[in-house]
Amino acid sequence: MFEDNDIHAYFVEVLKLALDKTNTSGHPIKIVPDPFNANQDRMLRQVNEGSTDVTWAVTSEEREREHLAVYFPLARGLLGYQVFLVHPDNQQSFGTRAPGEFKQSLSVQGIGWPDTDVMRFNGYRVEKVPLTMMFKLIESKMADYFPRSVMEVEYELASRPSVQLVIEPHLAFYYSSPTYFFVSKRNRRLAERLKEGLDLALADGSLIALYNQQAFAQSANNMLRERQIIRLQSPVLTPQSRQTLTRYQDFLLKH
Repeated sequence: MFEDNDIHAYFVEVLKLALDKTNTSGHPIKIVPDPFNANQDRMLRQVNEGSTDVTWAVTSEEREREHLAVYFPLARGLLGYQVFLVHPDNQQSFGTRAPGEFKQSLSVQGIGWPDTDVMRFNGYRVEKVPLTMMFKLIESKMADYFPRSVMEVEYELASRPSVQLVIEPHLAFYYSSPTYFFVSKRNRRLAERLKEGLDLALADGSLIALYNQQAFAQSANNMLRERQIIRLQSPVLTPQSRQTLTRYQDFLLKH
């Protein structure tokens, strides 16, 4: 679900931490990664089918309805901060556009991504395309910008040296987009254990310490400094998610 293995590693370490905090038996925990780096929807289907015990994903009403969400914002809300990949010819023009004019620009999003609903709800134009097409559409100027999380955008550019795109320097979106662990509804015991472990790790400081060790955390903070943040309303948040964001508001990042 992320190209950057360091981001994968962070979620795995958070999972280990939650399990370690609740390990009363003394038996070691073994985490076996799924061999397929599948997209979020496929991983969630595997959770429902029972071939995967737990995965992490950006939440949505449908995902919470179909699976058992562990209501804890694992990435501190960082996935909701999104900068724009643009063609080099356009990198200076976005910051000078009026809000109404900017909404007429065409963005791209992935098929099945909750971000599409958020952007359209706020009046932005969105084209849903496969991930393999997104960079090409911006590079060819067939679309104007591709919002990417500050967690992952630098790695995505660095891993595609032939792609002629840049990060627009002035603006960023923010909308509430919590990432949760998801398990099968048949596995309530695991969900309860993970929630307890995450709360314990937050209370004793070990979770924030783990986050602060991540290179992407410092990079994201630097990228957001002095940007104009455009705050969007999210129509995909359930009442449970809204309560979660209120409960953990001190843990969430603020820019």
